[in-house]
Order: sequence, then C-alpha cells, then structure tokens
Amino acid sequence: MSRVLLTAPYVGEIGWELMSWQGRVRWVFTRGGYDRLVVLGPAGKAGFYNGMKLDYQAVDLGYLPGTAYEDRRIVTASNELLPAERIRQCVAGLVDRAVTELTEQGGTVDTLWPAYDGTLWPCDNRHQRFMRYERPVADAPDSPWVVLVARTRAYRSGHNWPPSHWSELARRLGEHGVRTSVYPNDSEAAIAMLSGCDLAVGQSTGGLHLAALCGCPTMVWSLQRYLMWRWEITNRQRYETWWNPLGSPVIVRELPQLPEPQDAARQVLTALRAIGRRTGSAIQRAAFRCKWAVRTALNRRVIEPRRYARWPWPVQKFVRYQLA
Repeated sequence: MSRVLLTAPYVGEIGWELMSWQGRVRWVFTRGGYDRLVVLGPAGKAGFYNGMKLDYQAVDLGYLPGTAYEDRRIVTASNELLPAERIRQCVAGLVDRAVTELTEQGGTVDTLWPAYDGTLWPCDNRHQRFMRYERPVADAPDSPWVVLVARTRAYRSGHNWPPSHWSELARRLGEHGVRTSVYPNDSEAAIAMLSGCDLAVGQSTGGLHLAALCGCPTMVWSLQRYLMWRWEITNRQRYETWWNPLGSPVIVRELPQLPEPQDAARQVLTALRAIGRRTGSAIQRAAFRCKWAVRTALNRRVIEPRRYARWPWPVQKFVRYQLA
C-alpha cells in the first residue's frame, strides 16, 4: 500500500510559498519516506514542487475571500486578516474529496496543512529542504539578458510600478544592447527563463524569490524600510540571507520611492556589470558569497531569538542592522 502526502491548498503569497512552505513540504516528504506527493493548488505552480514524485492537482481558488497576504488572506478594503479556521473551512471540501479519492485508490493518506496564521519556517535544514531549480539552457542569447519581474499583487497595489515604466525601461536597456523578457505567470516557464538570464530585476515580489532559488542574480527595489515579522529583520536582510538559502547574488536598493525609468536603467546596467550571471565580475560574485556566509552565520548564532536575547543591546543593534 502506497503512502501519500497530501497538501492542503496554499492561499498566500508566492514568496511565502517558495520560502516558507514548499521547502517544508519537501522536508516532510523526504523525512516521512512517502511514495507520492499530491499538491492541491492553483494552475501554474507545479514547478515549485519539482524534485519529488508529484501529482499536482490544479484547483480553482477564485472563490476565496480577500487577496493573498503572507500565508493567508487579507480583505484589502478593511485590512482584515481572515482567521485560520475560516480559511480551513473554505478549502476543507477540496481536501476531503481528495482524501476520499486517494483512499479509494488504496493509499494511506497524511494531510499537511499550512498554518494560515503568518507562521514562518526558518530556511535551514532543521525545518525545510530546498533544491536549486536552475536547469541547463541551450538557447540563451549572446547579448546580455534581463528578466523584468513586475509586482502585480493587489494588496497595496498603489505601490506597483505602472506598465508604461516597464516598457520605457525595456526600451532604454535595448539601446544598450540588453535583451529583456517579461516574467511569465507560470512556474515552469519562469524557471526556464530565470535559469538562462543574466539578471532578474523588479520591486520586491515573489518572482524574485523564485529567481534566488534558480541561482539567478537579482536586483531588488525595496520601499520597505520597516522591520518585518517577529525576527525584526529588514527587507534587505530578507533577500540577502533569511530568504536566500542558496546564497544567490543580490543587490537590494532601499529607496524612499521607486526610481524613474532612466535611473532604473542605469541601476540595471550597474548590476549587470557587478553580479550578472555572464556579464558580471567573478570576483564580485565570490565576494558576495563570502559576505553571505558571514551574515548567515551571524543570523544563526546571534540574531535568532533565543540566542539574540543574551547579547547587550548595543551589540544586538550593531550585528542586526550593520553587519547582518
């Protein structure tokens, strides 16, 4: 009799699914010795669960209230976070039907549920298991190649760059001989593109976290200067170390407002020279890896909550916001 791990639908943001769920699923699947993984989720996300014996079953989640936020849902008009129990009730029918069908097929089924309450899993081997999605690319262009990753999420949509800015950025980069592509809304197509390009750029969004898991160099525009989550980390720290388990090269530009296309083009060209997969400096990429290793060690040994509290506050501030 086969053992099946069934995952309930993930209803939150792509970045959270990549860095605080699919790695957890892979960890549980591997340690549990399961024969088969059945994932219930929206169409286009099967590639996130590569590397396991997968049966991805696309389901329609368009009926869910609110929009994706962290690992849950938020009602944008009122900023109301949906309780975890309500989300479970909304998807319980999908899960129950899947369990019944799998049991009738002769398998034993264990169901893994997201917390739906903003719980973060650390990106380490004690909690998650990550794979490098990068795959060989046979038809990469000779010219520098940049993937434009537009932020499209509905929550705080007023902070998104308008389509006209992306078109203008592509035009300006083209004048410098840089080929551009638009990030696709499909995990397999996105992985193929991010495996071959030299750089992925955009405002902080889920596609840039996928780029990191493809080993793709990234440049991120971040307007988030506040401290995030219970670890009180900055968005820069999130991209450089906390949500960068492979140590992929990244440049985070912390800005009070998004740049104009002409400034963005200059920043992209600078990043291509610094960390581009084929266009950048091997020395700079190696330097990043060294800094990443040091910062990751500081995160694990000093900043993580139970150890962090032992250090005097001046040391905490210096390590947390200057070194790490």
